[in-house]
Amino acid sequence: MGKGENNKMAKVLTVALVVIMLVVGFGVGLISSPFLIAQNSSTDTAWANIEKTGVIKVGTDPTWPPYQLLDNQTGKIVGFEVDLANAAAAKLNLTIEWQNVGFDNIILSVQGGQLDMGVSGFSITPSRLDQVSFTIPHSVSQSQVIMLKSTMDKYHITTINSLQDLKTLGITVGTQDGEIEQQELQAAGVAMHSWGDSASAVQDMVSANPSVKAVYAETPVTNAWIDQYGAQGIQIGLIYNHPYYPVAFVVAKGSHTLLDKMDGALTQLIADGTVDQLKAKWHAET
Repeated sequence: MGKGENNKMAKVLTVALVVIMLVVGFGVGLISSPFLIAQNSSTDTAWANIEKTGVIKVGTDPTWPPYQLLDNQTGKIVGFEVDLANAAAAKLNLTIEWQNVGFDNIILSVQGGQLDMGVSGFSITPSRLDQVSFTIPHSVSQSQVIMLKSTMDKYHITTINSLQDLKTLGITVGTQDGEIEQQELQAAGVAMHSWGDSASAVQDMVSANPSVKAVYAETPVTNAWIDQYGAQGIQIGLIYNHPYYPVAFVVAKGSHTLLDKMDGALTQLIADGTVDQLKAKWHAET
């Protein structure tokens, strides 16, 4: 091996060592260690309060099964992300105070300090990264347009190639306020109707006098709807599907300590198989 090859090998080993250090530090919640990157010296007021109370205030919109929903018998908020966030908090010897908050108000409440964290199927998008910080993702979703099988037959639709096809067909689409899907439908010029919660869109679509003929949402909630209504004899089909964004929890920009601690806990839950187990429990695979 020549001198040039030795230098090249040394560089490769150096990069590999840095990557290993980052992964190990990240796994124990020390990604802000001075040995890895410069620490944020500003005070994390959210974490300071959490340390005093032992409680993380978390907002969620429980209309997004199986990530979060209301238990019909107990009235409590349950679901995959609920179990996952509770498990992460337990790793930190903390508990969560769950608050029922409209989806489009969660980020504002996190920014304003009324909530410490938002857990509601949040996709990591460039526009949201300007507003809040995200934990490591726990899933990567698929974006889907669903439609009653009877409507598919009426319009002779099996699949569409793009959202613009919905505009061409003159189909009004339902979605949820504040979701990325709402913005994408607007950009494509598609006629739409949006609601403050996700369930209303699909409920409207399957009603006797619907205002929308399709619903644009993402997995795993679309899978849950197809199964739920299928069990009632209402057949819903999938006409559009494409890879979408990673999904994670949100915290305020200044909540660097809370973010690091939560990342460390989530990393452990991914590594020990808890995340996969919870996905299987709630049928939350995407």
